[in-house]
Amino acid sequence: MKKFVSSLLLLLFVSTMSVSALTIKLGSLFPEGSSWDKTLKKMAREWKEISGGRVTLKIYPGGIAGNEGDMVRKMRIGQLDAAVLTSMGMTEVVPETLIFSLPFLVQTEDELDFMMDEMIPGFNEEFRDKGFEVMVWSKSGWVNFFSNSEINNPDELRKTRIAVSPDSPEMMEAFKALNFKVIPLGLNDTLMGLQSGMIDSFYSIPMAAAAYQWFAFAKNMNPKPMAPVLGGIILSERAWRKIPARYHEDFKAAMENVAHEFYVETEKLNQEGLRVMKEHDLKVLTPSEADNQAWHDMFKDGYPMIVGPGKAISNETYVDIRDKIDAYRKRQ
Repeated sequence: MKKFVSSLLLLLFVSTMSVSALTIKLGSLFPEGSSWDKTLKKMAREWKEISGGRVTLKIYPGGIAGNEGDMVRKMRIGQLDAAVLTSMGMTEVVPETLIFSLPFLVQTEDELDFMMDEMIPGFNEEFRDKGFEVMVWSKSGWVNFFSNSEINNPDELRKTRIAVSPDSPEMMEAFKALNFKVIPLGLNDTLMGLQSGMIDSFYSIPMAAAAYQWFAFAKNMNPKPMAPVLGGIILSERAWRKIPARYHEDFKAAMENVAHEFYVETEKLNQEGLRVMKEHDLKVLTPSEADNQAWHDMFKDGYPMIVGPGKAISNETYVDIRDKIDAYRKRQ
């Protein structure tokens, strides 16, 4: 009996040691020292407190772990455990999440919340099927068009050369199908493209347009929100299973707090960015009702480049959520 008890205690000790040594490696594109990075570090401290020091969250900020595609690949092979992703990164795992970025599908924050409530549970299951656990989804504002000339309607935008990220091939094809002059440019090349005259327009959240000084070469902003910006924090299924189940609920709650802080901070920075740009001669345009309707009509024509057989989004998924959003609007 003494040997049995000693063996049992030894096993418990070894088990505790193995849990205490558990380190979850999380990749992030947020610059080190930024408010978002500080929020992630705060969450890491909460995880450590919740687990009594048994689970440590190690953060690799500023793209140290690679771009979003790199981080997803590293999670699949076990080199990384978790990642903070934008909508681009989420589509690397579940392509249909691109539906959140369809231009003008939703028009208000309430409609976006409704759409997320309807679609996220199903998407979370798809992530699990692909070997990932979505810890939290987050919102980061809305995208607007910026240009060095007035862009009240689609025809005016067609007169410009617009930057579209090569990491979004579906969006590139959709813009091309709608007869826009598309120039594939990544985030780091947009300023150079504007300075050189390679591009005349781009779409972005106000915070980024201000922070990267893009607006200095594109002084006109269409106030019509084109699409919301969503992202999330995901863990590999392998890492999620390693974390004792008794911590799962509290860890996710800590992530929810992080997502809320991300949203509050981003909203504040978007508003501040807009204020600063206006002080430096940004012109917020006043499109007519006919202009606004033209945007909706035009992008609906472009959906077949993204929606349909063999595309990122199935017809069934698109029609289902479109009908639900239409019904929601009628109830308001």
